[in-house]
Amino acid sequence: MAILEDGPNGGFRGKVGSVYGYNLNGKWVIRGSRRKSSKPPTHAQLTHREKMKLAGKFCGWIKPIVNFGYQFEESKKSGLGKFQLAQQQILKNAIDLDVENRPVINMEKVQVFVGELMSPEGVEARWEDDLLKLHWIPNPKYRDSTFKLNLALVSLDREGDLKMAIADARQGECTVEIPRFKMDKFDYHVYIGFWDTYRGVLSNSTYCGVI
Repeated sequence: MAILEDGPNGGFRGKVGSVYGYNLNGKWVIRGSRRKSSKPPTHAQLTHREKMKLAGKFCGWIKPIVNFGYQFEESKKSGLGKFQLAQQQILKNAIDLDVENRPVINMEKVQVFVGELMSPEGVEARWEDDLLKLHWIPNPKYRDSTFKLNLALVSLDREGDLKMAIADARQGECTVEIPRFKMDKFDYHVYIGFWDTYRGVLSNSTYCGVI
């Protein structure tokens, strides 16, 4: 079954008869059914499949975070949902090959938030007296109290955490208490980003390192 988009003159998503419709980079595309190839997959194809699998698994692991971080991108009629947009970003920008040529997530390149605001600069994150201390350079454009700072903690070993509007963007520093992390012995990758709570706009996240 197909779904008609944007009225009778718009594109459609799904199968109609022997053809399929979908949206690719903002354009509606129609194609026929794909035939299963009898050729063995190439090394490049196998690597791409591994990357796709890794991106999907990683985004599923941090799904609550990317659901927040990509929510406003989804509304731009890209034809992709929040999860698919996050997968796309990871696949294109945040997967490297290790020494054995296997795909791995480059955590420094991951974007857990995306948007048009300027990202935080001069960032620092550290544990001090069982508290998470965050520092960044205040952006003079974001002096209004509607601009907030968001925090995401991502671990490859256990669930992470998302903290929204933990401080005004103009503060330049804040302290966050996260009780359940005090007993953890896992590494957490720290990301922060700005949020215009009035207009519903985010910045791309900035990677702050591992704690």
